[in-house]
Amino acid sequence: MAPMAVVEDPSVNKRKRDVDEHGKRKRAKRDRRSINATQTDEQPPQDTTTSQPNGSEIASENPEDMAVTIAKSDSLAKKKKRRSRPKREKHEEDRISTWAVSKPMGGRIMNIDPILTDDEKHLILAYNTSIQVYSAADSLLLRKIPLQPLIRDGGGQIVSVRLSLSSPNFVWVASSTGYIWLIDWTNSDGSEKDPFKLNCGILCDMTVERMSIGKDFGDVPFVSIENKGNWQIVVCDVRDSRLRSTKALLSQEVPVLDLQSVRNGYAIVGSVERNIMLGTLRPRLVNSIQDLDYEFITLDCNDAITCLDVRAADRIHLNKKSQAQAGDEPVVDIVVGCARGAVLFYNDLLPHIRWASSSKGHRSSLQPRKYHWHRKAVHAVKWSRDGNYIVSGGSESTLVLWQLDTQKMDFLPHLSATIENIIVSKRGSAYGLHLDDNSVIVLSTAEMKPTTYVSGIQTLTFPQPLSKDNIVRRVGRFTPIRLLKTLTAINPTDSSRIHFCVGNGQQISYSGSGPSTPLIQTLDLTTLQGVSKQALTRTNPTDVNTTAKGYAITEPRITGMAYSADGKWLATTDEWQPPTRDINSLAGSSAERREVYLKFWAVSPDDQSLELISRINAPHHTGWSEPIYGLAADPRAHRFATIGEDGVARLWEPTVRQRDGVLVKGKLGRQLHSWGCSRAIYLQENEEPIDLDAMAVKSVLRGSGAISFSEDGSTLACAIGTVHGSTIHVVDTESGKIRNSINGLITGEIRDVRILSSSLVVLSDRLVVYDLVSDELLYGVQLRVNDDPGNPGASILTHMAVDYRTSTFAVAVSPAKLDSPHIRSELAIFSPDHSEPEMIQKFPCPITSVVASVSSSGYLVLDAVAQLWSISESMDTKSLAFAQPLADLSLDQVEVESHEDRSLALLNGGDDGDAASGDEMDLDIPGEAAAEDSAYPVVVPSQRLAELFDTAPAFAMPPIEDMFYQVTKLFSTNSATPAS
Repeated sequence: MAPMAVVEDPSVNKRKRDVDEHGKRKRAKRDRRSINATQTDEQPPQDTTTSQPNGSEIASENPEDMAVTIAKSDSLAKKKKRRSRPKREKHEEDRISTWAVSKPMGGRIMNIDPILTDDEKHLILAYNTSIQVYSAADSLLLRKIPLQPLIRDGGGQIVSVRLSLSSPNFVWVASSTGYIWLIDWTNSDGSEKDPFKLNCGILCDMTVERMSIGKDFGDVPFVSIENKGNWQIVVCDVRDSRLRSTKALLSQEVPVLDLQSVRNGYAIVGSVERNIMLGTLRPRLVNSIQDLDYEFITLDCNDAITCLDVRAADRIHLNKKSQAQAGDEPVVDIVVGCARGAVLFYNDLLPHIRWASSSKGHRSSLQPRKYHWHRKAVHAVKWSRDGNYIVSGGSESTLVLWQLDTQKMDFLPHLSATIENIIVSKRGSAYGLHLDDNSVIVLSTAEMKPTTYVSGIQTLTFPQPLSKDNIVRRVGRFTPIRLLKTLTAINPTDSSRIHFCVGNGQQISYSGSGPSTPLIQTLDLTTLQGVSKQALTRTNPTDVNTTAKGYAITEPRITGMAYSADGKWLATTDEWQPPTRDINSLAGSSAERREVYLKFWAVSPDDQSLELISRINAPHHTGWSEPIYGLAADPRAHRFATIGEDGVARLWEPTVRQRDGVLVKGKLGRQLHSWGCSRAIYLQENEEPIDLDAMAVKSVLRGSGAISFSEDGSTLACAIGTVHGSTIHVVDTESGKIRNSINGLITGEIRDVRILSSSLVVLSDRLVVYDLVSDELLYGVQLRVNDDPGNPGASILTHMAVDYRTSTFAVAVSPAKLDSPHIRSELAIFSPDHSEPEMIQKFPCPITSVVASVSSSGYLVLDAVAQLWSISESMDTKSLAFAQPLADLSLDQVEVESHEDRSLALLNGGDDGDAASGDEMDLDIPGEAAAEDSAYPVVVPSQRLAELFDTAPAFAMPPIEDMFYQVTKLFSTNSATPAS
């Protein structure tokens, strides 16, 4: 369909005609290059074409003999599989090699007990493929220890980390693939060596005990592994960092979890579904591992076990009779957390077991004490050091202390997320809590006040992590599998921080009818630590958040977020809709009760905190609240734009508050503002009325749309999809008139639309670049195949970001089905003038957000496992040290990808199996200009040093090594002022 153009006033188009002349000269050069490139091909392809705007053509889609379809205005180039590439020009090869991908930063803390060292000065946390050491005094990262076999092989993850009992400077680390390391966490010694590997399929848990084997007295690991279909408890003989021998102590058909040991291997405890597996060491002379022998006993708890803890204490004899009966056998106490919320306490278990197995005994002597407060599963339980308290936690976000003597309970409520793990320090003076929102907090036992807090990226992960609450089937626990985009923004005035929309932990966010993200988290890119978290909508993380029928109450979800150009204002949109099950007895649909809000926040210049200034209820209203498709900020003024399902684009601007003609000021003397709609642009005035059948379809199917400003704020691009089709409208922001309406550029759902220079970039099921000045299509790239919805390469999530510094845009595609075991992503960087991407990078996990950097060229990429990647031009010196890990600049080495295979398989919906494992691009850093820097001594202005040292208070400053690198970078950059 041809574009619908609106006749404009010639006086208004004087500047446009000047730009047209420049565009014609620019296109003539591009046409000459395309003709030369076409002549190098063997023959032009002969395919059926469809009519497109201005006579341009797009080749017909045929996935069987096409890898990527690229359509241009004057020539048609189609690349087939296994076809030899034409030689590129030398300057184009140089342009492609200028992009570099950083190492992944951040990640999720594993669901493993943290380690607090004996002196309580260091905190050791396990991530997916690395161990990180933090300072307990200031919560800063001291050391990151990557485990190369897990990074190189992929697929495995850390399942257990234990502090060595023989040498406190060492930790034992076990992975699910059977690797075991002995690492010195003070200097990373041992991580570079090849670990020893057990002959097993899966390793699920490990515990380490200090035992006497012959004349040696050292650490002995006990592991729970799967070997040839059987699950075994295996003891390992490790000497001089080498595995000497192993012995299987127990073999069964069910895995043993929560493996723990006490008193130099005197007892081993684990959980097997709803049973406790207790093994006691038979007294005999042990000269080798093969002499170890345990007697195992099974106890039925009548409920699924989710966690347990064991302690051994010296037996105190009150009289000679008790001493004669029990001897010096230690007292073994076990506490168990169950899936239905009960806490079971077994006191002095071994004598009771012998009494029950004797002829005089009875099974009632093995009945535990039962405590019940948790509504759902107990996620973690631990003994206090003195044995007087039991500490437990779960999805209620409350720490519970059970006092055994008085039967009283103490609570620490309103934590930020579900408690997943609890540790007690060796001195007993601190509790460590691992929370579900990717954070760890250390509390003093005396005052219950936090002394250490480590917070990482708290965005929603995919796939949804397993929850102990789901062991028991409950009402309303089914949540559909959804991979959603993570809203991300960077304040233009503060490039050292990035803002994410997050929820109250993974379990609470995924409960209800869908994922909810009511909070905004601020992350410091220099330390990769969370700075603050603030609610933008209503939340109920720790109150009674279930209905009378047991369903979880759904929280609102933020659907849009944008900062103003000067960083003083933040606009957000949020939406909430009641589940259908809650309104079955009421008249009307769920959409009639939808709540949509547009909020404007004033950003504090001191700490970037937000203050709500205005809230617009139902900004797009047609009898009920219509959803908002897009939100954009004017890069030149205090103005925002929204587009909704009502087919109206609205401009929002602030006005100074007045009362009786007098300006109203706040408490600090600052003028108060009110935001309101300054202009409404109706995009569907000429469309035919929708009949009743179309209305029924519209109530079920949700449309799509996007909106964006040009770089100077004079033009607004509005893309809207309705039952009649999808159209892009180009609007003059000053007059509010529609200057041009373009059809035929959108296929499927509208994902995003941007204006880059004179080009309009449209992202839907295909990527299209359109020249607004010449009114012609430049090129298009097919991103997914619509004809075959069962195609494993169908795209499920796409993103786009624009970098105005480099005049490029990045497109991320995640091609796979949601039930696929491995969903990978591919990111490509394009230029409006070149259909060939400048860079193609494969990522091992789905990409959930792409945002352009503010202070430097390039992009920041967030994946579904909370890892942050930096993509920048190697020529930009400001971006080389941007968002790098703190203590060591050479951490997390990732293999480099070759440029030879630059296929767009993922962009066209290739097979999942062809995806790589996230290898990085080659890094090409030119060094010819280094000699010119030493011609003059460098003088750094004091303001630059003040910006560096005044970014954070003293307790939150980066390590001294990182500060050293940043200071030396100031003196070595070309932007410094030479001394006169």
